[in-house]
This record gives sequence, C-alpha cells and structure tokens, in this order.
Amino acid sequence: MSPKTICSFIPRMANKVKTDRGVTYRIVAIAFSKKNNFLGLAMNGFRDFMSDGKGKGMHAEMKLMKQFGKQIDRIYILRVGNALDALPIHPCDNCSKVANKLGIKIICLHEEIEDLNKYIKK
Repeated sequence: MSPKTICSFIPRMANKVKTDRGVTYRIVAIAFSKKNNFLGLAMNGFRDFMSDGKGKGMHAEMKLMKQFGKQIDRIYILRVGNALDALPIHPCDNCSKVANKLGIKIICLHEEIEDLNKYIKK
C-alpha cells in the first residue's frame, strides 16, 4: 500500500484521539487485508486502575487481531498526543509475538512516513 493511501487514513485515526479528554495520548491501529482492503480501526483500551502499571489495557493492535485474525496482512499503529502530534510507538512483545504467529506485519507510522504531523493536523 502506498504511503499516500495510508496518509488518507491518518486524519480519521487522529480524530478518534480528539474526542478523548483527560488523556495525554492515544494509540490507534488500522488493519488491512492482503488485498489492501480496510478491515478495521481500533484504539487502546483504558487500563484497569487496579492493575499495577503500563500496558494492562487492551492494545489497539490486539483488538484488531482478535476481531479479524488471519484476515489481516498488516496493521499500522500511530500514537497521537493531545496536541495532535505524532509520537514514537512500537508494539509490545506480546502483541509482536501474536502478530508473528498469525503472519501479520505491524508497521509503526512514525517510522514510515516523513513529516507525519502534517497529515494529522489536517
């Protein structure tokens, strides 16, 4: 899939973040099939406040893998701050293991697209 096509989805991903107040950032993931069909978009779930640390909520990429499984060819992940700026993000070890098992490639948008912020702030 071309970077231009992916960039057309970035404002849609960022708009999910705008609606959440009181968080410093949100992580959004978008899944595509082998035929480049859009499958779904998900955001990280909130952590259980009784848990002890980061990464305890349902990750966006894991939500997509649970929903679509082997239909997915690749997942693009994006971390967007309150100021609607792209922040670095990498999948956790657990999400990476599940993706590898299913044959899914997880792509970090901040590494793939130069000047990512210009697409977010449209």
